[in-house]
This record gives sequence, structure tokens and C-alpha cells, in this order.
Amino acid sequence: MLISKLFPFVCVLLTILSTAPVGAADNPSEVFRREWQGRRVTVQRMLLTLVYEERGRTGSTKVKREGLTVVTPSKGSYLQFTGRQSVDDLIETNPDRLFEQIKVNYRRDRNLGEGFVQAVNPLHLVQYISGLQLVVARVEVERSTVRVMFAKPDTKLESPADMATSLTIQWPAPFSSDLEERAELERVIRQFVLPAPAVQP
Repeated sequence: MLISKLFPFVCVLLTILSTAPVGAADNPSEVFRREWQGRRVTVQRMLLTLVYEERGRTGSTKVKREGLTVVTPSKGSYLQFTGRQSVDDLIETNPDRLFEQIKVNYRRDRNLGEGFVQAVNPLHLVQYISGLQLVVARVEVERSTVRVMFAKPDTKLESPADMATSLTIQWPAPFSSDLEERAELERVIRQFVLPAPAVQP
């Protein structure tokens, strides 16, 4: 008798549970991120990183690194230094020209006295060439962008400065909620790095 009275409530509860939103752990973007993060990869096409000094508001400088390689599914690849300090993104296909653009665009006149200061001072470019081994340290999936960040094997990732380089995939439209674009995303990533086979549990 009690079971028959509770049956409608149990049915409603099961219906609610079955239609509940998918948890973050099962989110397609999260699954994609989790399956790539930590994997060892071999560089197939060169990845470029800029090492630079950035001057803060107090005048102190800090050495930083930024991966420059951006790839699209249909328009090929290019180099981009993400804008900061009221400067737009700088985009080039030639690394030397990009290096000079950064110097020019981040040169600031001194408030007092003659000369100028370099808000961002590019120091040198680092090339990660075909055959080098790296590890996927972090994957960020945003509205229409995936950024894959790499570290050298056995590096202790205590800060962003410990990252070796990165690859940014710029999609022409926002990703679908179930990440239908995953196969194409991985095809684009594999143009630059080839992952080692996933280790089965």
C-alpha cells in the first residue's frame, strides 16, 4: 500500500534526475581538455615563443614568455602577440617583422626628460622545431578559441613563465555546446604536434 502511494513521487524524481543538466565532468569541452592535458607530444611544425620584458606601472620589469603561433581551420597560420597596455593585437606572418612591430608599438615617451622607455621589450624568439618532445601542460577552451600550452618534459609548472610555448586555434564561429568541432580541432592540432598514444587505465 505504501509502495503504491510513493510510486508517483518516485517516477517524478527519476524523471527529474534523468533530465538534469550534464555535469561539468561530462561536458564535451571539459572531456576534450582533460584527455589532452598531460599528454606527451612531438612537434611536427615549428612553434614560436617570444621572450620579453614587460615594464609595470611602478617601473619594475619582469621577464615573460608568450607563444605566438595561431592557426585557423581554413586560412592557415600566423603569428600574434596579444595586445596589452592599450595596444591592439599585433599580427604578422614574418617573425622578424613582428619582433620590430612590438618594439615600435610599445615604445613610450618619458613623462619628464628626453628619450623613451620600452613598455614591452622583446628579447629574443625561441623556436620549437620538428622532432622536439613537449608535454601538454594546459588546455583552455573559450567561446571560439582553443589554446594548448606546452611545457618541456619534467618541468615543474610553478608559474606561466615555466610554459615553453603554445598553439592557439582560432575558430571562425562559436563552438557548439556539444563540441561537434572536436574532430576538426584535433586534425588542426595534429598539424603541429603529434600526441603519443593515450595510456589506458
